[in-house]
Amino acid sequence: MRFLVTPDSFKGSMTAKTVCEIVRERILLRDPAASVTTFPAFDGGEGSTENLTAIFGGKMISCPASNATGRRAPASFGMKDDTAFVSVADTSGLPSAKIRNPFVTTTRGMGEQIAEAIRRGAKQIVICLGGSSTNDGGAGAAVALGAVFRDEAGEQFLPTGGTLGKIASVEVDELKKRIAGVRFTALCDVTNPLTGENGCSLVYAKQKGAYSRKKRVELDGFMQHYADATAFLGVSPDYPGSGAAGGLGYFVRAFLSGELVSGADYFLDAIKFDQLVGDVDLVVCGEGKFDGTSGQGKICGKIIGRARAQGKTTVVFCGAKDKGPAPALTEIVTINDERLSLEENFARSRENLAVAVDAWLEKLYSAK
Repeated sequence: MRFLVTPDSFKGSMTAKTVCEIVRERILLRDPAASVTTFPAFDGGEGSTENLTAIFGGKMISCPASNATGRRAPASFGMKDDTAFVSVADTSGLPSAKIRNPFVTTTRGMGEQIAEAIRRGAKQIVICLGGSSTNDGGAGAAVALGAVFRDEAGEQFLPTGGTLGKIASVEVDELKKRIAGVRFTALCDVTNPLTGENGCSLVYAKQKGAYSRKKRVELDGFMQHYADATAFLGVSPDYPGSGAAGGLGYFVRAFLSGELVSGADYFLDAIKFDQLVGDVDLVVCGEGKFDGTSGQGKICGKIIGRARAQGKTTVVFCGAKDKGPAPALTEIVTINDERLSLEENFARSRENLAVAVDAWLEKLYSAK
């Protein structure tokens, strides 16, 4: 049989690459003659830079940069010819954040990486949004690229999520000069606006450390002030995706004159998914939880839709799933052991996946 394996990461337990390796190993143990093509999937979050760079045959470049709290730390980005791949998760990612506090975290490191990519000759920069610990609207990245923010006293400062409300003026002449001639594309999997009930602060800041609604409302107020202070850039904060990665979607459009695209679609087009799926018997994907949001721009939903368009079945391995029925031409396989706690299942995720894949393969080949 011929398999196309394109799982997302199981956040908190397994990378997409690890899932690929386990599924491939179990398939070939069951059927050494099987054809297994693997691509670790991404939609703009963690692991996106490495996966993109590998797909396009580029190389990773070490580039120490500011982390979420402003300290210098090891970091890297990818390049292929004059195209660079940069991810906010690499410098200010939530999984690696030492401090979860969107009032103080910054995207400055991502801006530093963009600046270094331009210094190395990049003319196209693909920015992977997702998995950020920040809520600064990209102000930190803007400073790293030459923007100047001043308070009421006329003093320059580095705005963070908790100090966006102090912005009295914004200067972007130097930034525009530095990015001249560079095209920016941002990958994201959300459609949230910058502010309001569906904006980045009220929807996503809780998982970044703003646990009370009072704190999230405060952050939203600061973000609205930021939108007002940068309104002269001529970009609407209500544009779908502006709230991606703590407002980085807005930053890309307002400061970089870039475009926002679906990270999932970008990945699938990059690997020529529609061409590959026509030559396989089954598609395998996976994610931590398969639920109603999976079909709203996330990678598994996109894979299922494209495979179904060619009459192919997709098997989804996941830690947990909603009780609703599976989409057409889709089989959902949960890997968690219901007798164990969530923490225990996280610790045993690799073993759980191997067991689940073996059981599924036994059923699959027995039915042939």
